[in-house]
Amino acid sequence: MKAFQAAAILGAMFLSGCMTPLSEATNPIDQSSILGRWELSRIDRKTIDNAISLDFRANGEVRGAIECNSFLTDYEIKGQTIELGNAIVTAAGCHPRFDTDPKLVERAEATMFAEPPASISDDGQTLVLSGVSVLVFKRIRQ
Repeated sequence: MKAFQAAAILGAMFLSGCMTPLSEATNPIDQSSILGRWELSRIDRKTIDNAISLDFRANGEVRGAIECNSFLTDYEIKGQTIELGNAIVTAAGCHPRFDTDPKLVERAEATMFAEPPASISDDGQTLVLSGVSVLVFKRIRQ
């Protein structure tokens, strides 16, 4: 019985840890707050490198890369969501340095192109997009 109780307590602790918010950013966004280059640093709770970059421009364009493929599209801020338009995407073969789990990248793409709710940190250095997954981007430059 004690083993069962211990397992139940550990399970509850694990689940409550999984339920804690990931968001490091709580402030509303506007166009001026997101301008610049961003690199994806986390998908949900998984740290990630070299997977996705975004470069929001003042003219309403966003250029970026998903692994080794570049894309160009327009964007619009609608309330607290970012709407990305139809993207023009290259179809390059990826170098082995892109060893990101394909399922994570698919979830990130599904989140990005589904008008995700977005927020930005107090210092303007973290952008969070929420949807199928929680995407945490770090600012590279303004």
